[in-house]
Amino acid sequence: MNPYFTKLDVSLDVDGVFTDPTALLCNGEYLRQQKYGLALLKKKYFTSVPNRSYVASPEDTQRIIAQLPTRLLDIEVPKLWVLDMHAPADERDVMLAPHVDGVRVTAINIYRDTHGERTCFYRYAAGGEIEEVDSFVAKDGDIWLMDVSKPHAVELKPGKNRRVLTISFISTPYEVVRDAMT
Repeated sequence: MNPYFTKLDVSLDVDGVFTDPTALLCNGEYLRQQKYGLALLKKKYFTSVPNRSYVASPEDTQRIIAQLPTRLLDIEVPKLWVLDMHAPADERDVMLAPHVDGVRVTAINIYRDTHGERTCFYRYAAGGEIEEVDSFVAKDGDIWLMDVSKPHAVELKPGKNRRVLTISFISTPYEVVRDAMT
C-alpha cells in the first residue's frame, strides 16, 4: 500500500458545503514557505501562493462526519474545513509550496474545482535536499486520503481556483484512517 496517499472508493454526501468562502469562518491563512520549499527552489523555479482554510458550518460538519465509519469516530472525531487556493493568472509555475501540515496528520480530501493540478509527495535525500517520491492528480468528486505529516505540495494551474473539502484528523495516523476507510 502507498505510504503517502490512497484514492478512496467511498461516496460521501457533501452537497451544499462548497459555498462562497466569504460566507464561512476563516480558520487560517498560510503564507510562509517552509524549509522544504527552499530545498525545492534549488532545483526548480516556482511562485508560492497562499491558501486559506475555512470552517464548514456546524450542520454540514455533523452531517458529513456522521457518514464516516463508527470505528474511526471512536478513535477521533475529525474537523471539517474548506481549503481555497487561487493561482494568479500572470505566473507561469505556481505552487502551494512543499510543506507538512502543522495542525493535522491525516486528511481525507474531497475535491471540487480541480483543473489537473498535481499533488506531489517528497522525502529528504542526501545533503538535506528533497526528492519527489510519488504524486497524483485528483478530479472533481474524487476522495483521496493523505498522510499530511509528510512533505507535500500542489502544482497549481495559473488563473484557476482550487477548492477542497478536507476532513482533518489531528492525531490519528494515516495508516489507522486508511484501515478504517478501506
